[in-house]
Amino acid sequence: MITSAVADLGRRTRRMGASSAELTRFVGATIRSVHHYPATARSLWLRTIRNQILFTAVQSLPFIGTIAALIGLTIIVEAHAQGLQFTYSDVLGKLLASVVVRELGPLLTAIVVIGRSGTAIAAELATNSVLGETDAMEALGVDPLQYLVVPRVVGGAISVALLTVYFNAITLVGASLAAWLLDRLSPAEFAATLRLSLSAGDLLLMTFKGLVFGAGIATLCSFAGLMSARKPTDIPKSVTLGVVLSLMFVFCVSAVFSFMLYA
Repeated sequence: MITSAVADLGRRTRRMGASSAELTRFVGATIRSVHHYPATARSLWLRTIRNQILFTAVQSLPFIGTIAALIGLTIIVEAHAQGLQFTYSDVLGKLLASVVVRELGPLLTAIVVIGRSGTAIAAELATNSVLGETDAMEALGVDPLQYLVVPRVVGGAISVALLTVYFNAITLVGASLAAWLLDRLSPAEFAATLRLSLSAGDLLLMTFKGLVFGAGIATLCSFAGLMSARKPTDIPKSVTLGVVLSLMFVFCVSAVFSFMLYA
């Protein structure tokens, strides 16, 4: 019994190590492919980036905006409920700056993108792999990483960065409206509390987080789609793997940023 458990643990460890090495090679190959991008493919490259931004960022604006407004409303309602325990206007700016702009905004935006766009990337590339399209590209001397992965990574990074800014802006607008309705805190007073708590560094950090999250999500979902699908029944598994890897990446990176900022 103990022997079989140890053997099973060893097999899982080997598989995990092999998967980690394969992912490392995939990321390295993707980065190297950028340096040898053919000039004749730039129009296709730019079109793929534009389509990725359109799908990931533009078409998700209503959904992201609704979630952001609800988050802002929820935070103000919670702050209002605790208003007797502290000075409301003094703590509001710090609460929104630390909880929303620095942490919650980028994290929730990334999670929404994983569920909406990351799954689509993994499913699309897994389908291409199952149908043999990537093998056909390689047979013609075309690098699938250059045509399928790099544009999605660039488009994903830009999209999540833009969506993070949009998410935080809508959250703050919703919070301002809720604060005015519940506590008669004027927009000018609300803006003053934010101005004292937010800095240019916070805005740069928020945008940088979005870029890192977007690039990581697109890379991991592309990896799951291209490297894990061999038959049609593997497509759902590839999507699940892409979501799991992306969630782990987003939460780990968010924890690293928090440790660097607050530890």
